[in-house]
Amino acid sequence: MGFLNKLKRLYNLWCVDQNTGRFIKHNREVWRDWIKGNGESVILCDFYGVCETEIARSYFLNVLARKHRAAIKSFSLLKIVPNIVLKKVYKSFNVSEHITIRLSKEQKRRKNTFYKNIINKIQTKQDVFDLQVLGIWVGIDIYESYLGRFSKPTVFLDDPKLFQLIEEGIGIAIFWMDFFEKNKVAAVVVSHDCYLDFNVVCKVAYQAKVPVYLPSARNIYLVDKPFSVYTYFPDYRKMFEILPREEQERGKAWAKKQLDRRFRGEVGVDMPYAEKSAYTAVNNNINVLRKSDRIKILICTHCFYDGPHGYGGMLFLDFYEWLLFLCRLSERTGYDWYLKIHPDPRPGTEDVIEEIVAKFPKIIVIPQETSHHQLIKEGIRFVLTCYGSVGHEYAALGVQVINAAYNPRIAYDFNWHPRSIEEYEYLLLNLDKLKKDIDLDAVYEFYYMNYGYTVADNLVLKSYNKTLSDLTVGQTIGSEIYGYFLNQLNNERHVEIIQNIEKFIDSDKCNFFIHGPE
Repeated sequence: MGFLNKLKRLYNLWCVDQNTGRFIKHNREVWRDWIKGNGESVILCDFYGVCETEIARSYFLNVLARKHRAAIKSFSLLKIVPNIVLKKVYKSFNVSEHITIRLSKEQKRRKNTFYKNIINKIQTKQDVFDLQVLGIWVGIDIYESYLGRFSKPTVFLDDPKLFQLIEEGIGIAIFWMDFFEKNKVAAVVVSHDCYLDFNVVCKVAYQAKVPVYLPSARNIYLVDKPFSVYTYFPDYRKMFEILPREEQERGKAWAKKQLDRRFRGEVGVDMPYAEKSAYTAVNNNINVLRKSDRIKILICTHCFYDGPHGYGGMLFLDFYEWLLFLCRLSERTGYDWYLKIHPDPRPGTEDVIEEIVAKFPKIIVIPQETSHHQLIKEGIRFVLTCYGSVGHEYAALGVQVINAAYNPRIAYDFNWHPRSIEEYEYLLLNLDKLKKDIDLDAVYEFYYMNYGYTVADNLVLKSYNKTLSDLTVGQTIGSEIYGYFLNQLNNERHVEIIQNIEKFIDSDKCNFFIHGPE
């Protein structure tokens, strides 16, 4: 039986399904003679595998490579074995070589020397987070890779896996520093600017003044420093103000409609990854919250393992430290404290939360399936999140929200945005003095800017939003989207996609939104 399973796995590695086969054939036909020149420079791209993104990258990489007369080379960590079918896809859109991050003997020696010099200096989580190697900030990527790879809620300084990861991070930094010194790198193209797998090469590129791009089916970003993808959040209001009045009104009307759909319990509205709604109907036969005159406050948790610094600017090192801070602070207040676990928790999340709150009797964990409508009806007055979507959802329902991180709503005052832990603590200890008159128009304006304006709907797919209604998330990740894309493609559309990408690259602007490069 074991032998048969091995054969099956080998077959799946080699087997090219019909949609993938069509996509490979298409790529070979349109990109075969596309790149001119001898490839003296290199464009690096991570080995990813989300099919909707690979469609975008097949175009973006070839347009970029033609501009720079460069060879396209993919890369991955040594421990990641590239899928054979995906390698065929990459080869079909002119990826000429795959680079595996493998250290030479001399690089291993330097890595070991650096590791020995810094290991005894790492005494705190902050030391891990702040770690630099040859001027490259790898600490945050080690920190968040540790959380994600090993499903850890926080960094544990007595865990051997952490120090193995520190050693790995040092090695990756040395590898890429040497690579950039020996090769003419024209650009770096990645799926994410986080984690050791993707982000260390980005930071080496920043130092070398090499452009870093993040293309996808819905937008393109050009970045030049850590956390620069979402630097446009503070500009939402200014961006909105210069739009034509008709678009402003149309955008706010659309936003209200979308939020109403969420509040009616519809799943996945502008959040295709969601599997459950947190806005189900009120159950008038129960009371979830205690009846009292005390201020009622709700903590809405995040996934411990999933990139807490996704936007940058977190007040805390991770979500675990944030929650622990709130639990400790609860003991100093006279509020009624409640905690609601995210509706789509990863395995282990509930166990970690139960372990934390067991020491703090003022924190009451409410049933996961409890509707936010129920909680508002029963008197929740304040909601706490780092940067979650409850920030605009509760605001739209008239409830005050306090964030604990840089977040998409930072340009608007319908939430509280403390800039330090001290300010955060002050707000939490003085909730009786906090009052906001929430402007619904501002909430709708934000929603349009964040979920509508910043999505380039027809960048690669004919309509990204329609695609999300036609296909499941699994189908957009998998090869079904290859067939879907090719069925709507013609020569005119093919040329238009190329022109859109050329327009962005030539503009040297940082974003491609609904109206093009910005």
